[in-house]
Amino acid sequence: MPTLIIPDQMQTTRAGSGWVEVTLADSRISGTSAMIARRWTIQPGATGPQLTQGDVDQLLYVARGSGKAVVDGQEFTLDHESILWVEPGEIYHFIADLEGLEIIQGYAPGE
Repeated sequence: MPTLIIPDQMQTTRAGSGWVEVTLADSRISGTSAMIARRWTIQPGATGPQLTQGDVDQLLYVARGSGKAVVDGQEFTLDHESILWVEPGEIYHFIADLEGLEIIQGYAPGE
């Protein structure tokens, strides 16, 4: 059965200096644990928090802007509509260029 998540249901999960994480879908919102989706907004020139990927792969889609992803010390250039695949255990963070960066993160939680 389809689930529609409206903006009023989306919650700021965490925020820091120049960045915000908003939960788009998880078990509390969609009623299912099949997927977790978040939106990361990083202000122009800001650096997001350092993250460590859990025990499943995840997909990160650049919805707006550009910048860099640093994954286990290796830099990757991110442009609008780039897709970054992060594997379990990898440590990463984002750096926004002058136009900022908005990333959609999606993954299925581990068992």
